[in-house]
Amino acid sequence: MSRRTMPYHRRYHGDALQGYRRLTLEQRGAYTTIIDLIYDNGGPIDNNERWLAGELNVSIRKARALISELIELKKIFINQQGLISNHRCEAEIENSLKISRKASESVAKREEKRAEKSKFTNDFNARSHRSINDRSSIPVPVPDIIKPTEPLILGDEGEREPIDAAPHNHVEQGSGAHLVAALAGRGVGRRELDAMLVAQRQRRRH
Repeated sequence: MSRRTMPYHRRYHGDALQGYRRLTLEQRGAYTTIIDLIYDNGGPIDNNERWLAGELNVSIRKARALISELIELKKIFINQQGLISNHRCEAEIENSLKISRKASESVAKREEKRAEKSKFTNDFNARSHRSINDRSSIPVPVPDIIKPTEPLILGDEGEREPIDAAPHNHVEQGSGAHLVAALAGRGVGRRELDAMLVAQRQRRRH
């Protein structure tokens, strides 16, 4: 029968002693036992004389008499459902349920905040990881495509003439162009090369 919803309850010693003053020792024992049964059940208990006689360890006739006396003394009462209850017990049980609900709500809120914090941390770490990967990536170099231009040299008559470069070979402009022209026997570069060779032979003779 016990629901064990309240494993303990607050006991006000001054109130208990004040309430016991009009009770005999037998009535006190029956009253205290019934109060504990109500708290242990988490609410009103059945008005079952046989069961109560067993809990009070008395005969059914004696249990019936004690229950009637406590009702007359307004220590307990029979509610609309025919159950035995006590006003102080009902108030304490309701207060205990409120405290339990508030505690459950507080735990739920803490768990919700913890979950939100964990999600925020995970999202932040994920963004940081992606950012690090983005910063650490090495860009692929794009080769510069340079279109070769066709070099021009001065011909024997001072005219601009293109150089016939070999297939798939690009010749830079400048001194290299004059050298190629000289080796090909075209332009003023040939005369300069002949003059240079003559000068070198003269130096060797001296």
